[in-house]
Amino acid sequence: MIRTKSIRDPVDASDGKRILVMRLWPRRHSKENLCLTQRQPHLAPSKELLQDWHAGKVQWEQYSTRYLNEMDSQREAIAELAKIAGAEAITLLCIEDEYNPHCHRHLLKKLIEQAMQNQ
Repeated sequence: MIRTKSIRDPVDASDGKRILVMRLWPRRHSKENLCLTQRQPHLAPSKELLQDWHAGKVQWEQYSTRYLNEMDSQREAIAELAKIAGAEAITLLCIEDEYNPHCHRHLLKKLIEQAMQNQ
């Protein structure tokens, strides 16, 4: 099972392995505070993509396409998460609010689910 959450959401026992997928470390948060199992910054959007997104230079469709292209080089890491998610729950964490559909962790979740189907 794969879940997604904001780092501001409460920790829950059903989260399983909590994986931070942000390029930069979130301010005022510690590994212990977030109850992290691991951090995978290479599964976050590139600095350039984030800058373009925050500056309004790209729309969500362009952002999604660019992010998915960036993740082509991360197939091995995605396959490893798919293997873990096949055995136990994982929760992908980012600073964006959970209800925000414009967060890379939702795209990453789909990539992991696709990798699970291909195993």
